[in-house]
Amino acid sequence: MPEGASASAFATILVHYEGIRQTLLVDETEGLSAHAQAIHHAVQALGTDFSAEKAGVKADLLEQARDLLPAISEAAAEFGEASDLETARQALYPLSKALVRYRKLATGDLPAVAYCPMAKKSWLQPSGEIGNPYYGQAMPTCGEIVDG
Repeated sequence: MPEGASASAFATILVHYEGIRQTLLVDETEGLSAHAQAIHHAVQALGTDFSAEKAGVKADLLEQARDLLPAISEAAAEFGEASDLETARQALYPLSKALVRYRKLATGDLPAVAYCPMAKKSWLQPSGEIGNPYYGQAMPTCGEIVDG
């Protein structure tokens, strides 16, 4: 994102997270590592220049957001090491869990939180039809929007 751009680091992270979700939804792995690295780098950059505007949160929630950065960064780094589809899907949950927590603090246009009762896991996605990244094409619409 160019310097001075109005999107928050969280918005940038969400773009790459959605890229991960879309890739897993179609049972692919190509590009997953690049998206994970982009999330990791966005979190690292945010950690060095942390403000409510850049974090995409209200000022009174800034410290709570800062406390989540290590979990997001670590989960993105671990996700980036996934070598196959099954490992990537397992690694998605810690990243999703941290981002769902961050979303509760965030402002602006936010994705919905979806939940799959079979996987017993949540993820973020745009509102609308479910696109389950944990089951991909085997059960692409398994789940429901629980917040959003």
